[in-house]
Amino acid sequence: MMTRDEIKEIFLSEAFEHGMALTEGDFKKANKLHKKIQALYIKARECNQVDLFSELLGESDENVRLWAATFSLKVFPDTAEKALKNLSNSTSITGLSAKTTLDLWKQGNLNLL
Repeated sequence: MMTRDEIKEIFLSEAFEHGMALTEGDFKKANKLHKKIQALYIKARECNQVDLFSELLGESDENVRLWAATFSLKVFPDTAEKALKNLSNSTSITGLSAKTTLDLWKQGNLNLL
């Protein structure tokens, strides 16, 4: 069983690395990290720790905030949606991802949670 701090530490590292991989165009690495981050969300859910992601919505890294907001949608939808709206103003790939995530959520088509 993972502790809250372990989940948070791994999440911060992998979400940051995922953003770096996307920025560098290393999509093979980004895809591997994407799977790891999703698996970590499942572990957090199994440990009743999903709410911890909302604590990371103020992080400086856009990609960390994107993942944190996505994983917070079911628990704190208003806060998560606000974070995604703010991120969608970015001209980076993260901004586009935030807009797409928010659109899919509003349409009821975000099945990863």
